[in-house]
Amino acid sequence: MERTHMDEHVHSSRRGGLQTVPFIIINEGCERIVNVAVSANIIIYLTKEYHMGSAESAMVLFIYQAATNFLPIFGAIVSDALLGRFLTISLTLFACTIGAVLLWLTTVVPTLVAEDCSNEDQSCHSPTTLQFFVLLTSLLFLSIGASGVRPCSLPFGVDQFTHWSGAPKDRALKVLFGWYYVSMGGSAIISITLIVYLQDKLGWKIGFAISMVIAAFAAILNIVTSPLYIKVKPQKSTWISLVQVVFIAIRNRHIQLPKAAGENDLHYCNVGGLAMVPSSKMSVCTVEQVEDIKRVLSVIPMWSATITSLLIQTASFRVLQAETMDRHVGSTRFQMPAGSVAIFEGITFTLVSGCITGREKTLSHKQKMGIGVLFSIACALSASVVEAIRRKQATRQGLENNTDDGGVVNMSVLWLAPQCVFAGLISAFGSIGQIEFYYEVLPKSMSSLALALLPLAIGVANIASTVVVKLVKVITCSGGRVGWLLDNLNQGHYDYFYFVLAMLGIAGFIYFVACCYWFEEPSPNQLVQSNEDEPNMR
Repeated sequence: MERTHMDEHVHSSRRGGLQTVPFIIINEGCERIVNVAVSANIIIYLTKEYHMGSAESAMVLFIYQAATNFLPIFGAIVSDALLGRFLTISLTLFACTIGAVLLWLTTVVPTLVAEDCSNEDQSCHSPTTLQFFVLLTSLLFLSIGASGVRPCSLPFGVDQFTHWSGAPKDRALKVLFGWYYVSMGGSAIISITLIVYLQDKLGWKIGFAISMVIAAFAAILNIVTSPLYIKVKPQKSTWISLVQVVFIAIRNRHIQLPKAAGENDLHYCNVGGLAMVPSSKMSVCTVEQVEDIKRVLSVIPMWSATITSLLIQTASFRVLQAETMDRHVGSTRFQMPAGSVAIFEGITFTLVSGCITGREKTLSHKQKMGIGVLFSIACALSASVVEAIRRKQATRQGLENNTDDGGVVNMSVLWLAPQCVFAGLISAFGSIGQIEFYYEVLPKSMSSLALALLPLAIGVANIASTVVVKLVKVITCSGGRVGWLLDNLNQGHYDYFYFVLAMLGIAGFIYFVACCYWFEEPSPNQLVQSNEDEPNMR
């Protein structure tokens, strides 16, 4: 019996560790490359190949992005409570591959390829029901791919060091978190530049085929490296206990605690971690269960306090502005695609996140989040100033009434770089601060949920930005006035819109400070897990 235990320990020591980090990071990065590339260029595919209007294409894109941001919360729950992280990652990588394959098939299978409308003499028909169904199905499977990979990859990486302890574990986790953040920015850079460029220059068949190969590579790599991983069993009891606490609290809401000891009808005690009111199995929950649900509820104010900064990131018209500006790089003939202006954001996030995670902890999680909120205000103000300058230059050139695509303002697209840099700093400080904050506060058995809260906030910010844009349009156009957000940027006042966002950012910062005073940051960090609390492994 003793030998068997020793053999299992030796076998466990050969799994996990730093050897698994590259594979986990590659799988995460491949999924992001595929989905970010689709998100960046799908609206062009819909308008040019599926002959859809701008509004219809934008609606499809919005639904796809909403699904990609909201589904991870369900993937986290399924992972933590039912399937475990490895199986969840495996299944969702397979779903991502299916989505990429279906999207590629819409460019090669004759019955799935939309009608070519390049001949002006022919009437152009809308895509068939089958074509549209396959397209939406492909986007759904891609969203499902994000639902499991994004919330589970980092916690799964942490699982690989469950048998480590002390300083070596701390150093290993810093390496893991640092490379995870770098991969987030790096994958976005690859998608926005290389993948989108190949789709534009080589065509959709080759472009989508590349995404398909990347997704398939990640799915296969995850299976091939399976023997290397430590696979922690899901803890159903954690989620069941949360429901149990709510049920017991509602059921016992009218019970009054005894004022003096000696009463026979009701007893309260704290024995072995049990808080019993009264002594019945259906009315019993542990103190730990109560503390777990308190932790889950306690992050909601801080979570909501960061939505304003994310709203400023999403409610941007940088691509439309870039299309009206000089996009030549230096004196060369190369012209930067309008959508690639976000490259400055990706580079900033990659560089800064690598620096702040590779050093000793000097800022608390709340301080990082607060800095991110402040940078969102700077981002909005910078965007407002640059747009005001761009609009004045367009007026000087007589382009105010120019609706032609050829009307280019004599102003370099690099003027948009500062607001892109600020947007990257929002993520480098705010997003990373959120991830680490949720991961520290929530119970260790809910690590995947901690990673899903950020995309959930982004999804809420997407909806909020849509509402804000709609309200601004309605209010500024009322009474027959010329609105701020016109199709012609030179006639509108997008600078005023960005200033309104800055005011929302200031209000959001005040709310954030209030939440910081209300919420006391816990200590110590839950990433440092003792061997006594080591989870069950498979």
